[in-house]
Amino acid sequence: MKAAEEAEAAAAPAEAVPATPLERVKHALESETLDKDVLTAALAELEAEMGRLQSAASEAGDRAKSLEASVASAKDQYLRLNADFDNFRRRTREESAALTDSVRGDVIKEMLPIVDNFELARTQVKAETEAEQKINNSYQGLYKQMVDLMRSLGVEAVPTTGTPFDPNIHDAIMREPSNSHPDGTVLQEFRKGFAIGGKLIRPAMVKVSYTEEGPAASSEE
Repeated sequence: MKAAEEAEAAAAPAEAVPATPLERVKHALESETLDKDVLTAALAELEAEMGRLQSAASEAGDRAKSLEASVASAKDQYLRLNADFDNFRRRTREESAALTDSVRGDVIKEMLPIVDNFELARTQVKAETEAEQKINNSYQGLYKQMVDLMRSLGVEAVPTTGTPFDPNIHDAIMREPSNSHPDGTVLQEFRKGFAIGGKLIRPAMVKVSYTEEGPAASSEE
């Protein structure tokens, strides 16, 4: 009897393990709970791909074709991940369940390094040839899709330049004297900050003004 049970157990097919990060994300999203570890691993792989793409973009020239293939590959990974998010949102709506702001915030935190890489790439890629312009267009399109995805999840950028400094949402890493701005005005944004549902996910890194006493001040006396 025992031998028969062992034989039956050996003949039973093993549960298939998702082979790719995106398949693992899909598997996690289809489960009753969101497997953040799996999602984090997939996002890390996508971030690594973006890093390789950014390095390749600076070389351009004869590597344009290879770079375009990398862009296409990264875009395909992103679109698949986006589809997984859409499927997850649809499933939760059908089941009358939704992600809480805290869980969604954790997911967004995993995406922020990728967003930062896009921001950096947008400032570094200088399109001078047709091939480079094509690469730049791919970057811009992919970045827009990433921003749209975050917006669909309820993510909002923290207001910065021209607004009063707020220690609750801003991280002042530089101060600059200015008599043309009210004291404590945000002059420049170095890194975007984000919030979801009124809860801060990450503060914005900014430069803030301070009023410097000088001839302009003494002349009013």
